[in-house]
Amino acid sequence: MVSIFGGLWKEWQSPFIPDTFKGKTLGTMRLDPIADVPGLCQRMAGVIKDMGALIIGIQEAPPLKEQMEVFVHRFLGDEYVVHYSNSNLQTICALVHRSISDRVTALDPKGPETKLLRSAVPYYTWGGVTLKDQKPHHFDRYPLVLDFSPEAGKGLRIIVVHTKSKHSKLTLKLWEKRDRAAILDALDARRKLSAEVSVLRQFLDNQLEPPNENKALVVVGDCNDGPGQELMEQEFLVHNIIDEVVGSLLYSTRHFRHAMEPDVLAVAASTYFTDPFQGGQIKPDLIDHILVSPGIWQKTSPFKLKKKSCRVETKIYDKHNAETESVHERSLRPSDHRPISAVITY
Repeated sequence: MVSIFGGLWKEWQSPFIPDTFKGKTLGTMRLDPIADVPGLCQRMAGVIKDMGALIIGIQEAPPLKEQMEVFVHRFLGDEYVVHYSNSNLQTICALVHRSISDRVTALDPKGPETKLLRSAVPYYTWGGVTLKDQKPHHFDRYPLVLDFSPEAGKGLRIIVVHTKSKHSKLTLKLWEKRDRAAILDALDARRKLSAEVSVLRQFLDNQLEPPNENKALVVVGDCNDGPGQELMEQEFLVHNIIDEVVGSLLYSTRHFRHAMEPDVLAVAASTYFTDPFQGGQIKPDLIDHILVSPGIWQKTSPFKLKKKSCRVETKIYDKHNAETESVHERSLRPSDHRPISAVITY
C-alpha cells in the first residue's frame, strides 16, 4: 500500500494521496505504476465494505499508521480504528470496526508481552554445522496481537502475521543446471521462513500453557506457504512451513486446525503464481490462512467457529476486479491476493 502514498515514508506529508503513481524501486522491491490511485483505493475499500468483517488483518499496509488512517477516513468513512505493528515498507495492520473497537486492544509490538516475537532465532546455512555457520534471523514484520473481550470472562486473542517469502535467486534455468549457489539461496530462504515460524509456534505454545489450554486463539495472515509440499520441499525433504505453525498431532491441547472445511481447503486458492519449475505455468495457491486453537475447534472456550464459514472471498474480489488476461493494470485489481474470511461466534 506504500504505492498509493507515492512510495513515500518518512518524507510523506498528510493527507497526500496522488492521483497517479509512476512506479518506483525501493531497495529490492519494485512498485508497479498505478494509473488511477483513487480508483484503486475505491476497489480496495469496496472489497472491505462488501465483506463486512469486524476485524480485518491487513498485509503490506503502508509504513505509517497515519497513512492508513487517511485511507480509512477518505475511503471507508472513518468506520474503522487502526492498529499497527512496527513501521516498515510492508507493515502488518488491523482494522477494527467502531461497533466493537472499545472491546479490542492491541499488545504493544515493542512491549514485554511480545518480546519473544521480536527475538532472533539462529539457523544454519545448508550443510553448516559449526557455530560460525550459524546466522540470526527474526521477523522483519512483527506479528500484531489483538485481544477481543466482548464481556467479562470471554477473551479471543488474534495474531496477525506476514512471514517472509520463499523468493530467492533460483530460476527454472538455474534449477535445470542445478546451480549450487542459487539452490542454496533458495534453501536459505526456507530456513529463514522456518526460523520465523518457530518463534511464532513457541509464542503459541506459551499462550496455551496450563491452565490456559482452552484459550481461544486465532492466527490469520499471509504465511507464504500452503498445504502440501512443493518441488524444493520434495527434492530436499524440507518440511512444510504451515505444518510447523499448526503444531504436532501428538499434543492435541496445542494443535491448531485450519478454519476451512476439508472439501473447501482442497480446492481453495487466494493467489496465483508463475511457477518457474513448471515451465512458467500460472498456478493457484493458498498461502493466506486462518488457523484456530483447540479451545475453538474442540469447543472448550466461549468462542466457536461457525461451520463452513471460512472461505476465500472470490466473488467479492471479482466484483471489484476489472483486470483480464489481456488487460494487465495495477489499478484495475484491488489486491494481488483474494481475502480469506471466517465467522467466530460467542
